Amino acid sequence: MGLFDRFKKRFKKSSKEEISVDEDSAEAKQAAEEGARMRQDIVKTREAPITAIPTEEPGDEWDEDDDTVPDPFAAPPRDRKERKKAERAASLEQAEKPEEPKQGKSVPDPMQSTTGRKLVPSGPVEIEVDFGDSATKTGGRVITASSKLDSLLEELEEELLTSDMAHSAVEEVISTLKANLIGTRLTGVKKLDIVLEEALRNTLLKILESGYWDFDQTVNAFLDEGRPVVIMIVGVNGTGKTTTTAKIAHRLSSQGKSVVLAAADTFRAGAIDQLATHADRLGVRCIRSQRGGDAAAVSRDAVDSAKARGEDIVIIDTAGRMQNKTNLMEELRKVHRVTQPHLVLFVADALAGNDAVTQAVEFQRILSFDGAALCKLDTDAKGGAALSIAHATGRPIVLAGVGQGYEDLLDFDPKWLIDTVLG
Repeated sequence: MGLFDRFKKRFKKSSKEEISVDEDSAEAKQAAEEGARMRQDIVKTREAPITAIPTEEPGDEWDEDDDTVPDPFAAPPRDRKERKKAERAASLEQAEKPEEPKQGKSVPDPMQSTTGRKLVPSGPVEIEVDFGDSATKTGGRVITASSKLDSLLEELEEELLTSDMAHSAVEEVISTLKANLIGTRLTGVKKLDIVLEEALRNTLLKILESGYWDFDQTVNAFLDEGRPVVIMIVGVNGTGKTTTTAKIAHRLSSQGKSVVLAAADTFRAGAIDQLATHADRLGVRCIRSQRGGDAAAVSRDAVDSAKARGEDIVIIDTAGRMQNKTNLMEELRKVHRVTQPHLVLFVADALAGNDAVTQAVEFQRILSFDGAALCKLDTDAKGGAALSIAHATGRPIVLAGVGQGYEDLLDFDPKWLIDTVLG
C-alpha cells in the first residue's frame, strides 16, 4: 500500500461536513480568501532571494586556499631530476589556479555549473496545479480550515517523516498542501479523494522542482565548445561512485563518444582495480597510478592524455570522503582546482534515507556540485531521500540508478518517483 493509499483511507473516514462548508456561507467566503492569501504568501516566499548554504569558513569553497594536505603515501623525490619535475608540476598547478572569487551573499545560478559553465535546461517539469473546481462559481462545498483537517495533515506529516523525508521538506509539503486545499471547491465532478490526490501529487512535484538540466544535452553543448569534457564524481564512502562512473561511461560511449576514466581513488588499491576492470569491460581507457599516488596528478594526466588524443570525455572517480572530514576534503578541492571540471556530480544512496540528505547538504556546504545521481532508486519504496535532496541543496537529481547493469542509469523523472511513492 502506497503512502497516498494510507492517507486517503484515513481521509475517507471523514465526512465532507467535517472539513467543508456550504458554498453560500460566510465561512466559505472566508475560506476562499484565506486559501488565496496562503497561496500568495507561499509564492512570495519562493520568489524571495534564497540564502546560500553557508560554508564552514569564509571562502571555504572549491577554490579555497593553497594549503593542501600532503599525501601520506607519497615518497619524497629521490634525486634532483625528480625534485625539478615535482617543482614544475607545482608551478603549473599554481599558474592554472583561477582568481579566488569574492564571497558575497549572491546565490549561484542553478543553470550554471560550479566552474561557471552554462547548463542546458531539461524539458519543463509539469508542476502546474489544478486543485479541485476552484474556478467553478457555483455548486458543491468549500474546504475550510478546521481541527479535523489539521489532524489529517498531522497524520500525513508523520507518514512523510517515516518515509525518511527531511523535516524542512515535510514542513513545506504540509504548508503548501494546506494552502492549496483551503478554499477548494468540491462538486459532483471533483470528488474529495480526487481533489486530495491531485493536491498531494502536485505539492510533492513542486518540492522536487530545482533547476533541472539535461545531462546528455549539457555534455553535447560542452563538446561543441571543446574537448575533453571533464566530469568529476564525488560522494561519501560506499554510495556507489565507481559503479556510477562506469554506468556514465557506458551511457556516453554508447552514444559514440570516446571516454577516458581517471582512477583518482588512490587510497584503495581495490578501487583502482575495480575501475580498471570496468574500463576493460566497456572498452575504454583508464588512467591510474599505484596506491598512494597523487589523485590530482592522476586526474590531470587523464585530462592531458585525452586532450592530446582528441578524446571526448574524462570521468574522474574520486575517493569516498565522509562529509565532516575537512582535511580529506582538501584532496577533492585540489582535484577540482587542477582539472576545472565541466560537471561535478554527487552520488547518493537512496537506501540511506535521511542520512543521504544530510550527506548532500554537508557536501554542498563544504564543496559544491551541479547535480546528484541517486543510486538504488529501484529498491527504495519510501523515496524520502529523492524527495528531499533537491529541496535541501538547491541542486537537482539528474540521474537515477535503477539496477546493477551498465544500462541501468536513467534520466531522473520526478513524475515516476511520485507515482512510485504514492502508489
